[in-house]
Amino acid sequence: MSLSHGILGFLSYGSMTGYDLSKAFGSSVKFFWYAQTSQIYLELGKLEKKELVTCQPILQTDKPNKKLYSITESGRTEFLHWLSDENTGLSKGTKDAFLMKVFFSGSNPPEKCIAMLEQFSEDCQTYLAEMSHIPQAIERYSQQVEPYQTIYWELAADFGYTYTQTCITWAKKSIERLREIL
Repeated sequence: MSLSHGILGFLSYGSMTGYDLSKAFGSSVKFFWYAQTSQIYLELGKLEKKELVTCQPILQTDKPNKKLYSITESGRTEFLHWLSDENTGLSKGTKDAFLMKVFFSGSNPPEKCIAMLEQFSEDCQTYLAEMSHIPQAIERYSQQVEPYQTIYWELAADFGYTYTQTCITWAKKSIERLREIL
């Protein structure tokens, strides 16, 4: 997936500003696709040049002007093509620097890896707490789509919760195993 397809996906629900898109990414999909606001604005410019989105300036007197982005028919076609494209890369894993560090941690004393895993577990706990706001975000954004569409958002959120809980369980088991060799 590319950031552009995520942007097109959100715009398929309705027109949004770059700020709206940043909030949408941050409140719904950030556990599997994090995007900085600056990246979103950069990508919007590229999508506009490709005529996959249009931009309508909104003049404001008391605030800076805004740009409202909408998906074009070409953009919708591109998004739907991407959505129906064969998922050949899904089972090949991901690149994860943290797991690379775990893999090579035998070069350090076990205590260092234990500390790293404890921090990882704490970070996951914090992340779970942040994810607790996703149901409210789904409810807030559900007004923009057909009711059946929110189930897909819930499925993705459930994956995020389950995955993060699995990471915590794995970290705790790994810490126990490392303590056994001390």
